[in-house]
Amino acid sequence: MIKRNIGKNIEGILKEHKKMIFLSGPRQAGKTTLAKTLLKNFGQGLYFNWDIIKDQKKLIKDPYFFEKSNRIPSKKSLIVFDEIHKYTEWKNYLKGVYDGYGDEFSFIATGSGRLNLFKKGGDSLLGRYFSMQLFPLSLGEIIGTTPNWNTFKKKLAAPFKNSTSRKVYEQLLKYSGFPEPFTKHNDEFYNMWFQERKTLLIREDIRNAYAIREISNIEVLSNILPEKIGAPLSINSLREDIKASFDSIKSWLLILEQFYYLFKIQPFSKSIARALKKEPKIYLYDWVEINNEATRFENMVAFHLYKAVNLWRSLGQADTNLSYIRDKEKREVDFLITEKGRPFLLIECKLNDETLSANLASFQNKLKIPIAIQIINKKNICKKLKQNGLTQWILSADKFLEILP
Repeated sequence: MIKRNIGKNIEGILKEHKKMIFLSGPRQAGKTTLAKTLLKNFGQGLYFNWDIIKDQKKLIKDPYFFEKSNRIPSKKSLIVFDEIHKYTEWKNYLKGVYDGYGDEFSFIATGSGRLNLFKKGGDSLLGRYFSMQLFPLSLGEIIGTTPNWNTFKKKLAAPFKNSTSRKVYEQLLKYSGFPEPFTKHNDEFYNMWFQERKTLLIREDIRNAYAIREISNIEVLSNILPEKIGAPLSINSLREDIKASFDSIKSWLLILEQFYYLFKIQPFSKSIARALKKEPKIYLYDWVEINNEATRFENMVAFHLYKAVNLWRSLGQADTNLSYIRDKEKREVDFLITEKGRPFLLIECKLNDETLSANLASFQNKLKIPIAIQIINKKNICKKLKQNGLTQWILSADKFLEILP
């Protein structure tokens, strides 16, 4: 079993900060497995799953059933509520659970939607929980890179080492970072797994959460989106393709984002309001769905960067964000990591081109960013350049991605 890199952080939050954990993430990313591992590490507690009818009946009959469990009173127990957001009164229930038993028990609630955005339920849980996200596997997580912003900056400033993770990288590119298809690394298994996961995501998770009559329209949208990856997304263009209203498509995209089918990257701008008016780019959590080789490669890099900046931010290590950068002449660099809103690192993706991107060098010079990196899919590439006193690296993707958590 691959050790998930946020496990220790979640244990620390439960024990030191005494908050509930809302653990969300894509369907089949490993949330239940991680929660059960944490339960085992605690030594005592209970696992509850709303999808199990026996568990549902237990909660309805006796809402505080966990209080009667066999336990050592002087030691805290961990209670895991899996898919609890499907219970109509889940927010009020968890509020009562935390307020009444927070000194004796620790609590984790898991779900494949963003739990803190759900509209169901009444009373606010504000101040009672920390929200954590479990993303699919990344290269660094598989080889044991821990989420540490300062360590990343140190590695970025040092010479890049020879990669020992090329095989892992190639396996990720072909089978995605979802634990089951990644570990199986079998084409037929991935194809069956993919069809089942996508059907359940749209036909079960999304339909059960929202009263959407034309659920088939979301399916059509999800089938079109893999062709739109990596370019600014035009809702008007999608509206013409699907023959639906602008507001409907905008709403469906938000739902697909909420249920971790896709994630968005906004363009960089010093003005937040101006950035939000511009078109974002979208990427998929499962890049294997993308047929175009160059686009699939860019999406995989986007996922690794997006996961890293979210981990650093959610763990309180740094105020990081991921953007892309584009000027009025439509010159563009794929990714920009910012720290406290200030440009920190530029990254450009090229499938095979070892010649430094002119746009990468130009934006680096304009923004005065000390280091810029061009990532390519070829193996054993590590070139260091200097222009105008600034450093540029041309690197094999595995050399760079392995230093990300």
